[in-house]
Amino acid sequence: MPTAAIIGGGVIGSAWASRFLLNGWEVRFHDPAPNFEAVLNKVLDKARRWVPEVYDHLPGEGALTLCASIADAVTGADWVQESTPERLEIKQSVLAEIQKNCAIEAIVASSTSGFTPSELQAGSARPEQILVAHPYNPVYLLPIVEVVPSTVVPEETVQRAEAILNDI
Repeated sequence: MPTAAIIGGGVIGSAWASRFLLNGWEVRFHDPAPNFEAVLNKVLDKARRWVPEVYDHLPGEGALTLCASIADAVTGADWVQESTPERLEIKQSVLAEIQKNCAIEAIVASSTSGFTPSELQAGSARPEQILVAHPYNPVYLLPIVEVVPSTVVPEETVQRAEAILNDI
């Protein structure tokens, strides 16, 4: 079973978790907010209600694991989706922590709507691993994601990201 790590909850991160989970992925979820479980459960309940109404065929639901740290969530993940607040210093700090612990071949995507991939990649250990995957909302229903790489992201990585997103 492929594994997605969702870092940062809120409505967008929780909806990403729902999208991956309802498409059969193992999902590891980390959010330090005190109310993250309430938000996640509310979004997941909506997704479980509405996704089967829209899609004719879904695989069996994957497994959800709540993780105490970024390291626990991203270790061994195939896809890491960062959905933290729209503050560049937070995103860069979280991306650095992700890259300390994730596999070199993992795709690291940001849900940002305000920063370019180059801004997110500044100072990162492996800038070629980071791209923007900006979803339309609600993520669990609308199958539209804007994939934005920088010039340092290999075409193979972009194609792999698009294939994964097309699959889910």
